[in-house]
Amino acid sequence: MRMNRRSETRHNTPSLIFVSRMEEVKRRDRKLSFSAILVTGIFCAMLAMAAFLAIRYIHVFYDPTVENTERLLSMGRPREAMALLNRMEKNDEPVDSRSNLVRGKVLYAMLMEQLRVEKWGSYGLNPDNWLASPLADEAEQCFLDAMAESPDDPEIRLVLGNLYREQGRFSDAELIFRSLLEIDDEDAEAYLAIGLLYAEGKQLDAAEKALMAAWELDEGNPKIAKNIAYFYRFYANEPESSIVWFNLYLKSDPRKDTDINLIRGELANLIERYPEYDGYMVEVNPNLNRGVGRKFTARKQSP
Repeated sequence: MRMNRRSETRHNTPSLIFVSRMEEVKRRDRKLSFSAILVTGIFCAMLAMAAFLAIRYIHVFYDPTVENTERLLSMGRPREAMALLNRMEKNDEPVDSRSNLVRGKVLYAMLMEQLRVEKWGSYGLNPDNWLASPLADEAEQCFLDAMAESPDDPEIRLVLGNLYREQGRFSDAELIFRSLLEIDDEDAEAYLAIGLLYAEGKQLDAAEKALMAAWELDEGNPKIAKNIAYFYRFYANEPESSIVWFNLYLKSDPRKDTDINLIRGELANLIERYPEYDGYMVEVNPNLNRGVGRKFTARKQSP
């Protein structure tokens, strides 16, 4: 009996080795649990911080302010910009020349977006007003209100004149652009705008003079070079001069211009049609007897 009890005791009592291993496993589990809790806590904290920053960013970015409206407009999101302006109006925010200007620009951008969607089907149907639209009328009123409060602000006159030009109201546009030059006779954007106006009115000599004045005031500006190239290409019918100016445009580092691929294609087509101008000395507008030769290298069309 005593022997049986001893054997039962041996069988029921775990060995010291087994006990020590069990304690080691428990200690390891405790360590793993602490590490897992720590990592999980850090991960949750990071998620919470990311969510907080995202909410704060959304709140700040979409806060109804003129700055956020301009930011959305620059991103090509006029309808979201208008939603912010409407929220500002509901909040009884003060209306000044800047807010009127921004509202007018947003309305103008919405009008251009609408025309693109309809592929400009309604443009020019009314001979007295090529952009006969409530959006255009409201934009014009916003620009007029802004100009009444800030008559010396060049941007207001510039966008209003451009609206008149798009509407085919050339006389009104010319008056606005000339008034802008009276305020600042070294405004390259004003010379560019009035040059394009004269080009559309078939006043080619006056257009060329204004465009060159814009270039002299802001030499290297890709926007000016691009429009001079288009002037020679489509209005003056001087392919050699347009090739030169398209090349100058491409050399001016216009990486942010969305038209860069179109212009590369246009230049490649011109070189293909007029291979004698590729890499040779050509005269810029020889009809005016300038006698100034310029050498250029045409860039290959991007694949």
